[in-house]
Amino acid sequence: MMHGLLHILDQIRQSRSSPRQAFDLVAAVFPTIKAIQAAVTLGTGCSLGPEGPSVDIGKSCANGCSEMMENNKERRIALVAAGAAAGIASGFNAAVAGCFFAIETVLRPLRAENSPPFTTAMIILASVISSTVSNVLLGEKPAFTVPTYEIKSAAELPLYLILGMLCGVVSVAFTRLVTWFSKFFEYLKERFGLSPVVCPALGGLGAGLIALRYPGILYWGFTNVEEILHTGKSASAPGIWLLTQLAVAKVVATALCKGSGLVGGLYAPSLMIGAAIGAVFGGSAAELINKAIPGNAAVAHPQAYALVGMAATLASNCSVPLTSVLLLFELTKDYRILLPLMGAVGLAIWVPSVTNQPKDSDESDHRSLSRGYSSLSPVEDKSWREPDDGNSLELSVVETEHEAITEDSILEDLKVSKAMSKNYLKVLPTVTLDGTIKLMNDMHQSCALVVDAEGLLEGIITVGDIERCTRNMSTSASEGNTDVNSCLVSSICTRGIKYRGRGRGLLTCYPDTDLATAKELMEAKGIRQLPVVRRRGNSKMEHKRRVIALLYYDLIWRCLREEMDRRSKRKDSEDISADG
Repeated sequence: MMHGLLHILDQIRQSRSSPRQAFDLVAAVFPTIKAIQAAVTLGTGCSLGPEGPSVDIGKSCANGCSEMMENNKERRIALVAAGAAAGIASGFNAAVAGCFFAIETVLRPLRAENSPPFTTAMIILASVISSTVSNVLLGEKPAFTVPTYEIKSAAELPLYLILGMLCGVVSVAFTRLVTWFSKFFEYLKERFGLSPVVCPALGGLGAGLIALRYPGILYWGFTNVEEILHTGKSASAPGIWLLTQLAVAKVVATALCKGSGLVGGLYAPSLMIGAAIGAVFGGSAAELINKAIPGNAAVAHPQAYALVGMAATLASNCSVPLTSVLLLFELTKDYRILLPLMGAVGLAIWVPSVTNQPKDSDESDHRSLSRGYSSLSPVEDKSWREPDDGNSLELSVVETEHEAITEDSILEDLKVSKAMSKNYLKVLPTVTLDGTIKLMNDMHQSCALVVDAEGLLEGIITVGDIERCTRNMSTSASEGNTDVNSCLVSSICTRGIKYRGRGRGLLTCYPDTDLATAKELMEAKGIRQLPVVRRRGNSKMEHKRRVIALLYYDLIWRCLREEMDRRSKRKDSEDISADG
């Protein structure tokens, strides 16, 4: 029910014509419902954590205060960063980690001029106040009890580096599993017309079924993390084999919950997964080394590796290396942990960055093939795309309505439906090139969409395609009996592109794609027109292939000029009303 209400509120927010109001009721209700969703998700034991929602609540409160006080962009950024820092600081009782979390996730993606010096002061102050309030109300007890850290010798450092790489590999698998589940639930919604409420319920059901065999995957606060950190020291602590199964089950359950749309964070699950991986690795390494060198206890206890594994997995999953290092250092208060911790975290971050790095020849495709459009091909209908950015799962995004108005910001507010043209030419694949050229001349069109008998998109033929075909076949025509004009358009039309060395379908966009994305895509690929298709179809074959319009590059600029004129006239009328 909450997911359905959020969907309605999101539609209301997007449909509003005026971006600024004295008090935005929808914006005020939105974070409240998010908080209730998170409480229900965590209260029922789903495999997610509270830190993500707590950060969102902190940012939402900061955004609300900024709206009421009508602050400028710099003040709003500072308030949002302070809210994010307060959320982490109170959640872990770690003020220093909260400060660096805000710097890594809020300030780092911004330009330097958008991060004024007083922002850091506000972040520090918010972290300190948040931790103080948390100590007063909840006590000074940390989020979980950390065992005493020890390192036997410097010879152990290579083991910690291997552990960091292992955590990075697990993070890559987890990220791709989240992407797969997200695509799977999106497919279910489009294929069977499911409402937004059903998929989170299915995710919770799946997590519950896994919990029947492995109850440890459920959210119990940090109780399960504490049990893992005491492996080998208490009778209730799980063994190595059970920890291995628990880590795999936790990865699958968390990816299932996140991919289904349940509201929750990844910090707590990452800590548990990392603790389990570290304990398994440390216990296995100790057993192997002690067998190879009897009587030589040169490897620390498994909980030492569990601590480092927690930080490495957290850093790799959420792209917060500094926060991870400082969080564990703040919890252990032991300087000796820094060296193995930094080495493991560094390699844990390096593995997914290398795995997800696009090829040099595909960098422009990577930038443009990440938002609001579809790529059509028979193969891609049956398989899920690789994740474009595996480390974007927990990053904070600053949304501000007071930024300086630029062409890009206006285009981001406009949808393709505002600029697309219903006046376009469609031809069948069996039409000859000569017939297509005549139709294009008669209708004054620079391209034609190639569709099948049912009107589903198969390709596009442009003036450039015709010129290339004419040049390539002119030699063959002079040597033989080949008639260029008798060629079928199906043999020369553009049906797809190359992306990451693989053949992809024809580039299209949706009516609700923003014009900034469409413009970026067209400029990156050097095209002047983009077919607009329906997002959902009545059948699987119709899925993302039913053409409804054509977007021309020139129409984007015309729509931009009209919108700028409209905003200018509205501003002038508001100024006249204010003066009157």
